[in-house]
Order: sequence, then C-alpha cells, then structure tokens
Amino acid sequence: SLRSGTTSASGFALNLKPLTTTGAIGAGTSTAAITTTTTTSSTPPVMTYAQLESLINKWSLELEDQEKHFLHQATQVNAWDQMLIENGEKITSLHREVEKVKLDQKRLDQELDFILSQQKELEDLLTPLEESVKEQSGTIYLQHADEERERTYKLAENIDAQLKRMAQDLKDITEHLNTSRGPADTSDPLQQICKILNAHMDSLQWIDQNSAVLQRKVEEVTKVCESRRKEQERSFRITFD
Repeated sequence: SLRSGTTSASGFALNLKPLTTTGAIGAGTSTAAITTTTTTSSTPPVMTYAQLESLINKWSLELEDQEKHFLHQATQVNAWDQMLIENGEKITSLHREVEKVKLDQKRLDQELDFILSQQKELEDLLTPLEESVKEQSGTIYLQHADEERERTYKLAENIDAQLKRMAQDLKDITEHLNTSRGPADTSDPLQQICKILNAHMDSLQWIDQNSAVLQRKVEEVTKVCESRRKEQERSFRITFD
C-alpha cells in the first residue's frame, strides 16, 4: 500500500490525506528546546491496483452479461413483432374472405327470394288452371289451356334451371370453404358461415323437390286437359254425325 509522500510500484492510494505536523518551539535563556507534536488524521481505506483491476473486470463481466441479456430480449421482441405482423396479415386475409362470403351469402339470399317468388307465381298459375279444368270445357278453353300449359312448362323449366345453377354454386362455395379452412372449429366464423350455407343448400334441395312435385302436378293437369279435349272431340263428332 501507498502512504503520503511514498511511491510504490505495486499500488497507489485513493483519497489520501497527508500527515499533519504541528510544532511548538520554545527558546530559553540557557537552552533551546524544540517540542514537536505530530497528529495523524484518520485515513480512508487504501485500494490496491489489483483490487481496482478486479472490480473493473467484475464490472466488465456484469456489463457483458447485461448486454447478452439485452440482446436476447431484443431478439425475442423482434420475433414477437414479426409474429404480430404475420398474424395481422392473416387476420386481414381472413377478414377479406369473410366479407367475400358475406357478399356471396347476400347474393344467395336474393336469388332464394327470387326463386320463392317464382314458385309462388307458379302456384298462383296452377291453382286457377286446376279449377278451370274442373269447371270449364270446350275447344276455346282447351286452346287457352294449351297456352297456359305451355307457359307453365316454360316457367317450370326456368325455375328448375335456376335451382340447379344455385345448388351447384352453393356446392362449389361450400367445398371451397371446407377445403381451405381445414378441421372444423365451432368457434370459427367461417365454419358458422359454412353451416349457414349448408342450410341454404338444404333449402334449395327442398325447393327443387317441391318444384318436381309441381311439375308432376302440371303433367297431371295436362293429362286431364288431353282427356277433356278427346272427350270434347268425340262429343263433337257424335253431334255432327
């Protein structure tokens, strides 16, 4: 260790204060007496170079550890940020798909409403036609019935074509959604939309079946009209013969 006024190659003193010496000199007539009083103030702890170097090395190691810890956390934050960006892109893509499905569902609802209106119109046409077949007879009526029957046939064919097209479109959309979304998840909005579309497909199949029933009724009415026409022709031949 180093003290005041002394130099050593092995270390140096920090915050050292020099020794304080106070002297009182008294002169006598016969003799000279010098009295020296030396007081040493309390000195702080002395640190050697090796101790300082050890502290610096310790602080350097701690700083390196903190730096490694910071870099590790920064890497994790970057990974989380990238994950958030990817999830944001997935959410955006899912939102676009949901909006597209909503538009398709709206279009399907409109076409279903149109088909229902066509079905009602067909029923409204068939009801008076059946009543007229029961109540009226004659060549004029048969000619009118033929026109109504032809119109009804065309309307039934039109509705049947629309039903087939709607069923195929709905089937394609459902297969596309089932293929793209993977395993079913009841909490997934797309799976709920798929259930709605499947319900719409069931409705279309029900409408298609009822359309077939109506077409059979039209065929029955046609047979009745043909039978009435043949009976009318026979009655005319008997009358003129």
